[in-house]
Amino acid sequence: MRLEHIGVIVKDLEESRKYYQDYFGFNEFSSVIDEPEQKVKIIFVRTSQPGSVDIELIQPMSEDSSVYNFLKKTGGGIHHLSYEVEDLDESIEHFKNMKALPVGTIYPGAGHNGRRVIWFYTRSRELIELIERTKEDG
Repeated sequence: MRLEHIGVIVKDLEESRKYYQDYFGFNEFSSVIDEPEQKVKIIFVRTSQPGSVDIELIQPMSEDSSVYNFLKKTGGGIHHLSYEVEDLDESIEHFKNMKALPVGTIYPGAGHNGRRVIWFYTRSRELIELIERTKEDG
């Protein structure tokens, strides 16, 4: 298991992309990705430093988005940690055995090239996203 990205809820993708560029030197950006499962648009930002962790900027597209209430309540900010795992089914069992609660079911993540994704809420009140690594990921 490796930390793949940190999810941050934002009001405006372009303003937030510029903020990460100006403040922290993030200089590589994905295109805007529609994620219909969560009703959000996302951009991944990263530095050119080897081994750096991506930041996923997430903007809700409607009031029924999975993250709209988080933005309304908090004004945005760090939302979740995302981990890449070798075997999603095995990781699901591990998290269930640790008394973490699954949030939804497995789905193909649009922001993750269709790889299988599932969410958990841990006993420490952390929202965790698990993304299955594919053979192409190395």
